[in-house]
Amino acid sequence: MAKISESVIEEIKARISISDVVSRYLTLQRKGDRYWGLCPFHDEKTPSFSVLPEKGFFHCFGCGKSGSLFDFIMEMEHLNFPESVRYLAQEAGIQIEEENEDERRKRTEVETLRDLYNKLASSFNYILSNSVAAEHARSYLVKRGFNTSCTETFLLGFAPDDPDWLFSFLREKQYSPEILAKSGLFARNNPQYPLFRNRLMFPIRDWQGRVVAFGGRDLSGTSQAKYINTPETVLYRKREIVYGLYESLSEVKKQNQSIMCEGYFDVMALHQAGLKTAMAPLGTAFTLDQGKLIRRYAEKVLFLFDGDVAGLNATKKALVTVESLGFEAQVILFDEANDPAELLEKKGSQALSKACQTSKSAFDYLVHSAINMYDSKKATGKLQIFNEMKPYLDAVESEIVRQSYLRDLAGYLQLDEATLMHDYVNRSFDKSTRNREEKVPRETESKPILKGWKQSTDLYAMLTVMNNRALFSSVRNRLPIDALVDEYAIELYTILEDASREEVGTSDEYILQKIKNEHLRQIVALSFQTDEFTAQPEQVLEESIRRITLRRLEKVRKSVENLIRLADRDGSVSVELSHLLLEKKSLDEEIANMRKPEHV
Repeated sequence: MAKISESVIEEIKARISISDVVSRYLTLQRKGDRYWGLCPFHDEKTPSFSVLPEKGFFHCFGCGKSGSLFDFIMEMEHLNFPESVRYLAQEAGIQIEEENEDERRKRTEVETLRDLYNKLASSFNYILSNSVAAEHARSYLVKRGFNTSCTETFLLGFAPDDPDWLFSFLREKQYSPEILAKSGLFARNNPQYPLFRNRLMFPIRDWQGRVVAFGGRDLSGTSQAKYINTPETVLYRKREIVYGLYESLSEVKKQNQSIMCEGYFDVMALHQAGLKTAMAPLGTAFTLDQGKLIRRYAEKVLFLFDGDVAGLNATKKALVTVESLGFEAQVILFDEANDPAELLEKKGSQALSKACQTSKSAFDYLVHSAINMYDSKKATGKLQIFNEMKPYLDAVESEIVRQSYLRDLAGYLQLDEATLMHDYVNRSFDKSTRNREEKVPRETESKPILKGWKQSTDLYAMLTVMNNRALFSSVRNRLPIDALVDEYAIELYTILEDASREEVGTSDEYILQKIKNEHLRQIVALSFQTDEFTAQPEQVLEESIRRITLRRLEKVRKSVENLIRLADRDGSVSVELSHLLLEKKSLDEEIANMRKPEHV
């Protein structure tokens, strides 16, 4: 199969939602994080077919069918994988080309930058925790009221003041000057001068936990810019990233809500106060892309932007944005401080947590803000208040809710309700331009469970590698393929080996097509839909390798013992027997060492 550019696959996934595609073939209803419908692959009366839009996969709990957007099209349209990619690419308006040298170079560049950013975040973090040069940075954090647990959760770091350190450090790590020039870490007019010096470093992670950028807070007191961020790169588009989403994701899913605040320290302060759904747009403006990202995981959002004019204006715009996306929105009101970080520093975590218990609905907040800005007793003031409220009212999808709001607004302005309704209708825009998904109450969802994948250490290990393919090179160095006994595990090992040599495998969808065994492909596809294999994969693989290695050593020892019995039965003391006894002794020691408590 000729290799289709993986950038094409990723672009298709970005432009086309699996739930939109599947809904063309069957009726779907949203419940929790999934959409549900009657399975098109077997007869059923109760919906057991589910779509997980967050990860782009489907799974039927009735027949066990599982796969990606491309697998679904392959089944429904009777296409092979390249044909399904072309089918969807045509729909998305994407030109299909085989991956050429330039595309391979760009993909390698992205992978190298990902590696650089993740490793550099760890290095900055190590410097903050251990370097004498970072003592003032640690003192600053203590002064602001932050504990070590919080700073480690967000992987805070420190960039030394030395202007020569960063370039030399990264060159020693074998990163090329060309890659460093594209990294966004150095000045544009001087590719060896670091963008960040004597700054507290905030790694900016995407929703998958990959470091894509940095923010830096000046600690010298001499810089004109208190905060600076990495410029946009091939990894980083500010409008699409939400700071703290990765660190908050598990709690956001549990609570079905998020708290949107303004800055790095505000996010950290709220987390330290126990409000672990806090996150922030990068900059005051909250974008539609950021709203869509959060909407995958939560139906409610609370805003806690700064109390200054810029914060108030940003809150108003953000409330319109989230209303257009179908969120339930509220605004948290502060009396004792301008922002969460300030309140944490002044009064501590408990006071901050308590202060966040008071909130207003989006409508009430906007009405009271407008009334405070304009004189509601004057005709011109009434019109100004109405104009302030109109963008929010336009964003409301439900006509019932909109009319209720207009009725309440008429009461606030002491106007005849019919008059206000008439004025709104005359000023209203064409609602047909608004197109949103149906909002369905969240319910307890079913989780895909595949019986048996824990019964084989080999298969579980290889599924873990499949879900964390960057770890394969280190696993391969420690675990030879002949140490595996499970046939499925051996097949996955071979596929991973082939993919690494072909420099493919970034896309889950692409690597699935390399699995020829239908049942094994279903197992791998289902593993991509769970979080089980991405939680502490290094520790899981360490234990799996220990068990597999121990099994192999015990098998070798058993063979040696059989040879010793045969030699002993002959009654001869030979050089061969001596060697066998020494080999058994060595194996006994190695096995005993691997069975020590610290390895268990």
